[in-house]
Amino acid sequence: MSLQYHKRKTINLVDAYVCSGYFAAQTLPSGQFEPEKPTTARRYADGLETDDPEEDTLFMLWYHSHPVGAGDESGSGPAAQLRKANGPPHDAVIPQLSAKRKVALFRTRSKLERDVWCWALNTEIEKVAYSNPQREIRMRETGDIVYDP
Repeated sequence: MSLQYHKRKTINLVDAYVCSGYFAAQTLPSGQFEPEKPTTARRYADGLETDDPEEDTLFMLWYHSHPVGAGDESGSGPAAQLRKANGPPHDAVIPQLSAKRKVALFRTRSKLERDVWCWALNTEIEKVAYSNPQREIRMRETGDIVYDP
C-alpha cells in the first residue's frame, strides 16, 4: 500500500468562479438531481451527523484552462521566470466572456463544510487577482460600452 498522495490535476484559479447550491446541482447530468426527493440523515465515521439536502452539499468551480503559474507576472514564481526568458506571457490575452469554461463539481458532507470550501476558494481567487494588478487593469479595460445608432 502506498502512503504517497497522488495529485491528479492542478487547477489554476486565474479567471475562476465558485458557485454553490441549486446552480451547482443543475450542472449534474440529467436524472442525478431530484429536488423533490426527501433528505436522508447521514452519519460519518468522525461523528458528524447531517440531513442537509443534496443541493446544499454541492459546489462547482468554473475555470479556464490556464497553465499553472499563469497570471503571476510579478516575477516571483517559476512560470514568470520562464516567461521572461521565452517572451510574452501566456495570459496576455484575456479570455472572452463567452469563452468555453471547464467545470469541476464537488460534493461535501454538510452545508457548513461546503460554505467553508467556497469561502477558502474565493479567498484564494482574490489573492490571485490582487497579486497581479496589471492583469486586473487589462481585464477592466477589455470591454467597451456598445452604443446603438
